[in-house]
Amino acid sequence: MKALYLTPVLIASFGLATLRSAPLAESQRIDQLLRQDWDKAGLKPNPPASDEVLVRRLYLDIVGRIPTVEESRAYLSSKDPEKRIKLIDTLLASDGHTSHMFNYWADVLRLTDNVKGRITAEAYEEWLKKQVKDNTPYDQMVKNLLTTEGGVWDSGSIGFWQRDENKLDHLAYTVQVFLGTSIVCAQCHNHPFDKWSQMDYYHMAAFTYGMDTKGRGFEFKPTAAKVEEIDRKKLKSMSKEEQKAYKARIEAQKKEAESRVSREDMQQVKRAMQDVMKPLRYTSAEWQDSRLPSLPSDYKYPDAKPGAKIEPKTMFGHDAVAQPGQTRLQAFADWMTSPENPRFTTVIANRMWKKAFGIGLIEPVDEMTDSTVASNPALMDYLSQLMVEKKYSLKSFLRVLYNTDAYQRAATTHEVPAGELYHFTGPILRRMSAEQIWDSFVTLSKGNVDDTIDDDNTRLHQYLDDLATFLGTVKSKGAEGLVQIAKEGRAKIEDNQKKIEAKKARLDELKAKGEDVSDEIKALAKEASSLRKSSEKDILVALLGKERASDLRQGYKPEKPGGNSKPEIDRKALEAMTSEQRKEFLKAYKKGGGKDAMGLTARASEQPSPARPGTFLRTFGQSDRELIQNASDDASVPQALTLLNGPAAEVLSSPASKLSQALAASGSAADKVNTLYLALLSRQPTAAEKSILDGVIRERGDKAVADVAHALITGSQFLFVQ
Repeated sequence: MKALYLTPVLIASFGLATLRSAPLAESQRIDQLLRQDWDKAGLKPNPPASDEVLVRRLYLDIVGRIPTVEESRAYLSSKDPEKRIKLIDTLLASDGHTSHMFNYWADVLRLTDNVKGRITAEAYEEWLKKQVKDNTPYDQMVKNLLTTEGGVWDSGSIGFWQRDENKLDHLAYTVQVFLGTSIVCAQCHNHPFDKWSQMDYYHMAAFTYGMDTKGRGFEFKPTAAKVEEIDRKKLKSMSKEEQKAYKARIEAQKKEAESRVSREDMQQVKRAMQDVMKPLRYTSAEWQDSRLPSLPSDYKYPDAKPGAKIEPKTMFGHDAVAQPGQTRLQAFADWMTSPENPRFTTVIANRMWKKAFGIGLIEPVDEMTDSTVASNPALMDYLSQLMVEKKYSLKSFLRVLYNTDAYQRAATTHEVPAGELYHFTGPILRRMSAEQIWDSFVTLSKGNVDDTIDDDNTRLHQYLDDLATFLGTVKSKGAEGLVQIAKEGRAKIEDNQKKIEAKKARLDELKAKGEDVSDEIKALAKEASSLRKSSEKDILVALLGKERASDLRQGYKPEKPGGNSKPEIDRKALEAMTSEQRKEFLKAYKKGGGKDAMGLTARASEQPSPARPGTFLRTFGQSDRELIQNASDDASVPQALTLLNGPAAEVLSSPASKLSQALAASGSAADKVNTLYLALLSRQPTAAEKSILDGVIRERGDKAVADVAHALITGSQFLFVQ
């Protein structure tokens, strides 16, 4: 076989179109500022990108996948002069954009469902997708994250606080993500490379330290059912004097209730229900305004003593002063998200610029200092102003960037060294993220599945409803009702415990005599566990009734990504297949996927978050979510092997895949190769490539199609965003 050489993407240029002026005034202003910078630097912009390059880039940048064959053909054949801006608007409004931006924010916020509070983590992911889909203004989304509290059944946003048990660590991540400032070093000592002191760190931590995530949503205190709960919404509308009187009245009611139920009784409740309440762990966040951080025992600076309580104070900008009815956390959220904050707006504008162009005006994006200067200060100032004008709508902001003349230019192919100024003569060439590669293979296998990413997780919500009902029932029973249930349950528990202890004592005697009782010990442990679960069930049934108690005891079992859906049968494609292909297709259909061994039924945003080590996504560099934006685009041998020999290659030849159906519908081997190019690269082969491909087809016949497929999916042209 002759070697198959493909024209490198780094030097290819196909059908360059004449660019129209940017359709948006804001886009034109950005281009003007860039041109001024080019003139000063003596540079010219990159040549215009072709329609073929641009359609693929827009799909990858906005919805995180390559376009389908039909989507590419529709764009390339369109004569509409407004087709580019219309495509941008369509993609930004699509569910695919929700999926793609969820992946982005999952990396930034370090979302992971591999935590103790799995239910809360999944509800957090669903909440974030809804924020992206609804285009919630960024400042409001951040404010919601910072000030959320209650149970996960109230809002999945409490997952933001559940992410880190150590609230001092949580503050460092919060400041780095939203203010672009790395202060983590100052947690243990004065920052060696910035002005922040350890005292500054604890002053900032005082704003957020009061968030308690260890509670189970219910305190076993001797209170009656009729005791009024503090209504935090009411508190917000009250003056400080009214708040004081309101809290005093609630406290008086509680003390009166305590006189009717002893603490000993409530301890009995706590012991009886300790297993029953386990599902409520890691499901709530509650603000405690009185909690303040203390300096560590090894604090060594002269401005305070170890163990001292620290009051809140901002590190820079104006003070965060609590208004009447506000907690200090709410004041902190208002301060952080204010347009007057010197870093909040700049950071998100810079993040979105990097999202579109591949490199920020400020690099790194989250290590800003007082001496930081953007590569184009005038442009950075304008982008910050634009973000405020767009009222922090990220879709509106990105729409402006994608409509600039600069974004339409061919990609810059040379690497920009760290510290070197880049003048944005076009976007930079980037390798696809792991999620973009996965989602592109999903597209090749299943077509456009974007509209499936925002389906509500019905099972999750059913379970959250069960938890909320359970907690509400516990509260409604009040102390007196719980004591009665606990006494009945405790009596059975103690009776069971006596039986277990008697059997254990007997086994100890036999063991002391040298007899082998290992099997009996295992049986006893199993019996003890069974009796404990039986007692737990009895208490749950007494609280909820048999049916809901059973649902709660079964726990939450998430559905597998993609469910059990089978590939859709395309009748026309089926008719075009040979009898052997048709046989393979129907066999795969009955199995629900056949050779689709990667589970290419759902986008990356619907997979475990993050994927488990050793899986396709992690092999291609998906973040482990331990650090902020910890993904990698480095090449590796396992990646090459996966593309050459793994299920990614197999699915290209599966009769159930959309690509195989498109190839089956094509005529000659040359037609099939053209289809491959359109599916994988959104273009046809160049004249130079055709002359090489014609020779390969003459020598290899139909086998040349598989050769070309392997060459394309392992090549830079497929794996890179041009």
